[in-house]
Amino acid sequence: MINFDLPLNRRGTNTWKWDGEGLGVDYPLGTADMDFRMPDEIRQAIHDKVDQGVLSYAADKSYFAKAFAAYQNRRYGLNIQPEQVMPGTTLMAVYKVIMDAFTAPGDGVIVQTPVFGPFYSVTKNNGRILYDNGLVYNRAEGTWSINFEELEEMASDPRVRLLVVCNPGNPTTRGFTREEMQKMYDICKANHVVMLSDEIHSDVYYDGRKHVSLLAVCDEDGKNAVVLTSSGKVFGIPGLKTSATVVPNQELRDRYAVAALNARVDVIDLGLVAATAGYEHAEGYILELQAYLQKNKDYVVNWFKENDIKVVLTKPEASYLFWLDFTDWKMSCDELEALLHEYGIVFSSGAEFGGLHNEGFMRMNIATRMELVKGALANLKKCYEEKIQ
Repeated sequence: MINFDLPLNRRGTNTWKWDGEGLGVDYPLGTADMDFRMPDEIRQAIHDKVDQGVLSYAADKSYFAKAFAAYQNRRYGLNIQPEQVMPGTTLMAVYKVIMDAFTAPGDGVIVQTPVFGPFYSVTKNNGRILYDNGLVYNRAEGTWSINFEELEEMASDPRVRLLVVCNPGNPTTRGFTREEMQKMYDICKANHVVMLSDEIHSDVYYDGRKHVSLLAVCDEDGKNAVVLTSSGKVFGIPGLKTSATVVPNQELRDRYAVAALNARVDVIDLGLVAATAGYEHAEGYILELQAYLQKNKDYVVNWFKENDIKVVLTKPEASYLFWLDFTDWKMSCDELEALLHEYGIVFSSGAEFGGLHNEGFMRMNIATRMELVKGALANLKKCYEEKIQ
C-alpha cells in the first residue's frame, strides 16, 4: 500500500506550485500538479538512465509507443497500434502542431469553454477564428453539458476545420458519455471537421465511472479523430513534458508528421524512459491513487453539502481539478484571488479558462494530502464568515 498521506516537503524545490504562485501561503491548490511521490518504478528508471552518465539524443523512440499503446488497450479496451502513436513534448506545443496540420490561418476552430486556457489563447493568437461552443451550466445541479444545437451550426460553417474537446473536462470535471462522444464525432465527420480530444486527465474517474475515449467511438479507420494525452500528471512527472498524440488515420498521420517536422517537435529520452516505466509497471499506483483521490473527493463534496458558504461545487466526475462557483460572493476573479490569499489559499482564477462565463469561478486542486484539503476548506469557511457573511 502506498501512503499518500506521507508528507512531501516541496517548498524550496523550485516548483511553481509551492515556490511560485504558492509562495507565502499554506494551501497552494491551483496548479495542476500533485503533491505525491512518483511511483518507485519511475524513480528507478530515471536513476538508471542518469547513471549511464550521458543524457543524449534518442536513437529509438518506438519503445514508448509500444508501452503507451499496450497500456491504453489494456486499461480502456482500445485497439491502438504503436505506429499510430507519436511521442511529443508539452501538450500545448503539440496542440500548435495539430492546429498547423489540420487548419490554416483564417480557418475556424471550435473550442468548448470553460476550458484549459491555452487552448483558447493559442487558437486566437495563431490567426484562427475561434468559435466558442460554451458548455451549458445548470447551477441548480452543478453540471455542465454540451450545446449540441450550437455545435452543429458551428461545425456546418465551411470555415471550421477543427473541434477541440477536453474529456474529461478541465475545469468542469465532466467525463463525457459514450453517447455524447459519438454524437460529437458524428457531427464532425458529417462536416469534414477533425475532432481533437484532449484526454490528459483520463486516468482519474470517480464513483465507478469509466473513461470513454474518442478512439472508442470513431470509425475503424479513425478518420477525423485525433487524441492528445499524457500520464505525466498522475505519474508525478509533469516537468518532463512528455505527451502522446494518437492519429489512427494514415492520411491525417502524414499531415501531422509534416507539421511536426516543420516545428522540430522532439522529446527528451529521459521523459520517454520515465513514462514507459509508468505504463509498464505503475498501473497499481494509479489504482491506489484513484482510491485516495476518491476519499478526497467524497470529503470535499460532503463538506460543501454541510457548510453553506454560498459556493456551488460543480459535480466532480473525473480529474483532481474541481470547479467552484463563487458568484454569490459578488466578486471578480482578481478580488477573489486577493481575498483567498489573505487566508493562505491559492486557487486557479476562472479568468484563465476562456469564454465569457468564468467571472467569479475558481479551480481547486485536490491532489494533495487530505490534511491540506481539510485545512484549506476550514480557512475558506473562516474567510466567508469574516468577510462575506
